[in-house]
Amino acid sequence: MTTQTLPRTEPYTQTDAPRKRLFTRKEYHAMGKAGIFEHKERVELLEGEIIVMSPVGSRRSSCILRMTEWFYESGRLTGRAHIHSQNPVVVSDISEPEPDLMLLAYREDRYAVGKPRPQDILLLVEVADSSLGYDRNVKLPRYAEVGIPETWIANLRDDRIEAHTEPTSEGYRSTRIYSRGDTISPTAFPDLQINVSDIIPPRPNPQNGDDNDHPE
Repeated sequence: MTTQTLPRTEPYTQTDAPRKRLFTRKEYHAMGKAGIFEHKERVELLEGEIIVMSPVGSRRSSCILRMTEWFYESGRLTGRAHIHSQNPVVVSDISEPEPDLMLLAYREDRYAVGKPRPQDILLLVEVADSSLGYDRNVKLPRYAEVGIPETWIANLRDDRIEAHTEPTSEGYRSTRIYSRGDTISPTAFPDLQINVSDIIPPRPNPQNGDDNDHPE
């Protein structure tokens, strides 16, 4: 048996990594029509990657419902904006995320021709618990990069709203935190004063028999 000294390996570079197969929006929709995704499977396209989203638990669905109802109540936004809940926005040819709620610029056709794009969005909201890190570190910078003027993260882990404004290619310049008892207003509609306690649902109390299925 002979002993052989192997040559020193060159430092790892990004070009050495296996390439990902990224998908376009056209391919993504073709896969959906072909039935590749499981029935009721929640997915979205972000930067060419197909992301399987977390199940929607009780508190998250309640938070989305509370916000939607608040904006619809008494016709606060009639003729001023459209309320879009859990629907896609076209960010690029390789990105079509599905935020939990958006306020869209008013259009007579109700977006019958073409899905909303960043320039149509007045406010975007993501509701997060287990997905908090992903929403903050992956989705939020992308929303800023494409110029969405204001993004809220309804942080169910800490029972607060994180409002991000002043988008740049490096992220949002301004972040403000609103807790229970505070009021918050969308930048586009400063006349709307929302109490954080009205949209962040209470935590379940198992001792009272409260359900906490699939916490999200």
